[in-house]
Amino acid sequence: MYVISGLNAAQIEGLVRSKASFEINGLRGNFTDGIKLVETKIESLGMKCRVKSDVKSAAIQGGIAGGIMGLVSMPVSLTAAAIVATAGVGHTLATYDPDYEILKDYVNKRLRVIYKK
Repeated sequence: MYVISGLNAAQIEGLVRSKASFEINGLRGNFTDGIKLVETKIESLGMKCRVKSDVKSAAIQGGIAGGIMGLVSMPVSLTAAAIVATAGVGHTLATYDPDYEILKDYVNKRLRVIYKK
């Protein structure tokens, strides 16, 4: 897997054109811009992408503190989880069979862009 530091539009476009999987590190101040840039590059080439959160990475780093906070806010969490699950199913159907999957890792400020086909 290729690794890019920061937002290098030309390098990202080249990797998407070659249908490669890659990782973008160092997105401290421009995380949202990075997602938009990658999405735009993929869609401008006539491909589809699905953007997801990298839950595994966040869960590992959340650890025990995340579990305690989860128990404290459980009623709110269950309602929010139901809403998110419903929205997630709709999004999955809208991006059925994507060419790329973009995994957002908020904890490490990194994007993993994975070619799926």
